[in-house]
Amino acid sequence: MLTGHRMSGRGRRRAAVALAGLVFAAAGAPRPAHAAAADTLQERLMAETLLAQDVTKGKGVTVAVLSSGVDPHVRPRSGALRPGTDLVGLPHPKPVEGTLIASFLGGSRSSSGVPGVAPAADILPVRVEPDRDDHGAKDWWGLNNLCDVITRGIRYAVDHGAGVVLVATACYAYDTRQMDAALDRARSRNVVVVAPNRPTVYGDPPPLPAAVPGVIGVGTLAKDGSRWSRYALKTSVTLVSAPGTRTPTTGPDGRPWEFWGPEPAAAWVAGTVALVRSKFPQLSPAQVAQAIADSAHHPKGGYNADLGFGVVSPVRALIAAEKIRRQWVSPTAPGVADGVHFGGRPGTIGAARHDPALLAGLGGLILVSVGALVAAVFRLRAGRRGTRATTSRPWSTTA
Repeated sequence: MLTGHRMSGRGRRRAAVALAGLVFAAAGAPRPAHAAAADTLQERLMAETLLAQDVTKGKGVTVAVLSSGVDPHVRPRSGALRPGTDLVGLPHPKPVEGTLIASFLGGSRSSSGVPGVAPAADILPVRVEPDRDDHGAKDWWGLNNLCDVITRGIRYAVDHGAGVVLVATACYAYDTRQMDAALDRARSRNVVVVAPNRPTVYGDPPPLPAAVPGVIGVGTLAKDGSRWSRYALKTSVTLVSAPGTRTPTTGPDGRPWEFWGPEPAAAWVAGTVALVRSKFPQLSPAQVAQAIADSAHHPKGGYNADLGFGVVSPVRALIAAEKIRRQWVSPTAPGVADGVHFGGRPGTIGAARHDPALLAGLGGLILVSVGALVAAVFRLRAGRRGTRATTSRPWSTTA
């Protein structure tokens, strides 16, 4: 049975007061509208994030950023940039993408305008792909299997203390056994994996690792708050969505930059997960995923393949996580099989009493995701093997 750390009576009272304040604040906070302008949606999401940061800023959580690496001169606002690893091996890297993501996640000490989604979280950089301008990048893409490198990156992150793994890129393969094993290892270590639901070419299998059950797949929102089809599939791979429009951050030169696409969308969600993990480290990856899904600003009609369960909400995610923590069954009560949960595996845990509609949606999401992978394997087993690199890396400096 799953058990958690006990808080002192004083600690419980403080947490209850803080989260009660969030309930009232969230009730009065403006909800991101489906047709909201991009800057308005981002502003509302940041306002909710700042409310959540009154309770936690992500301290005690390490977020592994699997991307192109992070410039060592860019530091999180109050967390630490931990020593990571380079699984690419090309000399003289120019880690633009990974730096932009890490700066947005943890903020930047060199820029007062980038507060960060989880500014007290530590960042663990894991270089799993070169930036497009790196010397030798074109040859690297032709010689390496990106899925294999991502799999190694996930294992490294899990073995080096990550509580959250953000896989910023995606790969496409028919044989997922090695990646499945790495993700099983992550779940067994209580590590939450987040990845963008990137678009695929017709005939390709779904994007990995987002399509693997248990991974929090993130959809990218366009300026009007709808799914940005250039950067996100209409598919059950998406659990929740976040803005992917121009997002301020700090670049490898310490100057203000902007980036857009799946990277900032996934970073919004990974940062929210870090806040939840910081406050509720006892929750399992499946319970964290449920808190994220249950608390999202739901689209009309509930779950849909465009937005998933809706727009991520950091402040509401903390409230939902607190409810899940309170609703754990006692060790003597019957357990619920892991397979019932989002991303579950055989075994038994003490589970929360989930909302039936949400639970059905999460279970259906698993089945559809698995079905999509199996169908792709059988339909395309005679097709092209290997991986496809996503080469579009939109960003610019605003200095």
